[in-house]
Amino acid sequence: MGHLISHIRSFALDERATSTIEFVIMFPVVIMLFIAAFETGMILSRQVLLERSLDEAVRILRLVRTLVDPDTGDPRPLTAADVQDAICDNTSSIPRCDEVLVVQLTRVNRQTYDIPTPDVVCVDRNDLTIQPSNSFEHGQNNELILIRTCAVVDRILPISGFGLNLVRDDTGGMHIVASSVFVNEPQ
Repeated sequence: MGHLISHIRSFALDERATSTIEFVIMFPVVIMLFIAAFETGMILSRQVLLERSLDEAVRILRLVRTLVDPDTGDPRPLTAADVQDAICDNTSSIPRCDEVLVVQLTRVNRQTYDIPTPDVVCVDRNDLTIQPSNSFEHGQNNELILIRTCAVVDRILPISGFGLNLVRDDTGGMHIVASSVFVNEPQ
């Protein structure tokens, strides 16, 4: 019994490989923090790219009233799908952009300047049979229009984006929202 106690005592006093134990304990924590910081940076980059693409789409909305239909060659009015395509063409960092992006245009009353509710409708990935419609009506001249977009992106880690104030849905996706305001130019 005395031999066992002395063996345990010598094992407890042995300082070899103590840095290895510290490394094994701290390595997963450091790697998780690194990945979370990297993914938070990716989410913020996607946000900035979505806002830039929205600004370019707003420019198209303001300047272009009609497009040439590639099938018939005839001019046709600009549609919500054209706006969504313009945004998705410039936002390659959002995977499956055409499936996860919703575009919403709302007229703002210039007498009261009542802004619609801050809730933006996003794609419900639990039930893809019911999706919000991407539709809008061409407004009148000098009418103030609020355009909002919402894209749902997935996270790599559950803790990524922890410090960001982004809405999460039931599928674990994060809602990235961008908005802009423009005035319909007279023709």
